[in-house]
Amino acid sequence: MQDIALIGPSFHFDRMTDPTDADAELTGNGWLAGPYASFELGSGVFHDTSLLYGGSWNDVDTEHFGDSFDTRRVMWDSKLQGQWQLGDATVLTPVLRAVLLSETVDDYSVSNGDGTQVDLKGFAQEQLRFSVGAELERACLLESGLLLTPGLGGTAGFAASDNIGAFGTVSAGLNISNDLNWDFDFSLLYGIESEGEQTVGAKEGAHVRF
Repeated sequence: MQDIALIGPSFHFDRMTDPTDADAELTGNGWLAGPYASFELGSGVFHDTSLLYGGSWNDVDTEHFGDSFDTRRVMWDSKLQGQWQLGDATVLTPVLRAVLLSETVDDYSVSNGDGTQVDLKGFAQEQLRFSVGAELERACLLESGLLLTPGLGGTAGFAASDNIGAFGTVSAGLNISNDLNWDFDFSLLYGIESEGEQTVGAKEGAHVRF
């Protein structure tokens, strides 16, 4: 009997570096964990959703002051995607996605080497994103039995709430699998916001099915 649902835990870790200007830099490490579910709605059509809770710990370093602060995060991610077979080994995957992220920073302070301390008020930030995109993948079966799948993708969308404007991303990735119960993927991403802000990132993932 074919599986029509996949339910389990999900865990994410990320690292960020933001050189806000020549004399200041913000670096942070964050995590998210929670339940994940994927449902097959029809032949080749899937709905993936997750509700994750986590946080981050961050260091701020300026010319005169430096210190650290923590945040709390909640993220809801819902994605509807299809799989269109283009030949024996090529698949086109269109995706419609919505992501809601809420992050809260408590009051914190920064200080310098002389002991001077500046108190900063905490804040909460929300971000709601809608996007549509697609990924093109082509599988290659190696003599060892591993399945190698390179892919190219792109998305365009709109961000509401605290960040309002259009955005776009392009990505290139590689997936390695035994085509049975585990796979590993790696991808590079480039993004641009409507106000000209640019981001570069890398993502790694590992999946085990029981």
